[in-house]
Amino acid sequence: MRPSSFFLSGWLLVAALLAPASARAEAESLRVGFFPNLTHAPALAARQLEREGKDPHRSALPAGAKLEWRSFNAGPSAMEALLAGAIDVAYVGASPALNAHVRTKGEEIRVLAPVAQGGNALVARKDSGLRTPKDFIGRNVGTPQLGNTQDIDARTWLRAGGLNVHLGGGDARVVPAQNADLMLLFSRGEVDAVWTVEPWVTRLTSEFGGVIVHENKEALITVLVTTRTALAKRRPAIEAFVRSHYALCARLRAEPACQERLVRAGLGSELRTTPPKAELIGPALARIDFAAPEGSDARRARLGVLFARALKDAQDCRLLKGEAPVAPLLESLVDDPQK
Repeated sequence: MRPSSFFLSGWLLVAALLAPASARAEAESLRVGFFPNLTHAPALAARQLEREGKDPHRSALPAGAKLEWRSFNAGPSAMEALLAGAIDVAYVGASPALNAHVRTKGEEIRVLAPVAQGGNALVARKDSGLRTPKDFIGRNVGTPQLGNTQDIDARTWLRAGGLNVHLGGGDARVVPAQNADLMLLFSRGEVDAVWTVEPWVTRLTSEFGGVIVHENKEALITVLVTTRTALAKRRPAIEAFVRSHYALCARLRAEPACQERLVRAGLGSELRTTPPKAELIGPALARIDFAAPEGSDARRARLGVLFARALKDAQDCRLLKGEAPVAPLLESLVDDPQK
């Protein structure tokens, strides 16, 4: 190697090492966590479009930034990965986000955007006569996971009806289990009702003859979150992804048939099974309200009310200890470019 080439190569190496950390970070992957879950439809649709060679996010990200998707089975594990720096952004339920927010004393978790509300209901066995909280005295109610959004909603609804419900039992017994197991318990009569989320609500009614007793259409089911640490390192890429997320959501709202096709194919690919039937996915998606455009002030106010209510419900059920103000959780909301 000629001396000039040697010195040039050495200079390039030094320049790369001395490049600003933010510039190097943009060349790295933006890691996004999600669940193979109907309430994470924007993630499922994006993944499926990527498989079809039509990645909806790539052109929106800063030059050199790549997108990596990481699948999780539950909110707590996704939040652990987020706090550990293993992912940068996550689609997750409101309850796991609140738990991590309180755990970090309000210092780390930041909500970037709302994703979905509704699709959250209590389904009882047909001819059970169960309608009001008082009817559930001495009965078993299944929920997907201890302390998740549906579990807290079930306990809050029963307690609001005058029942004494606690972790050891009480007037009614809340039984957390995986959704697939809840289907089996429901079919066997081992639980009298299930409080769950779509598409399991539609499965319980269409396949097992269940009846919707109560539906919480205002429940904040899914939000897009990050950490203050990730924002400090990757803000341009993260904010670009969120705006691209909003654009994809607008497209899915405008083309429901396209959304249904992408979600069905996406679920089949993620779970490595035959895609679920349209007869299941169509009605299930109809029960979920995916975030529509709204002004930043209105969005902040609305989410503030929903998170404050969710925080109080979790504390009242004794499933969340400690306090943290809601305002810091919402300080990094990204504006919807449509507004």
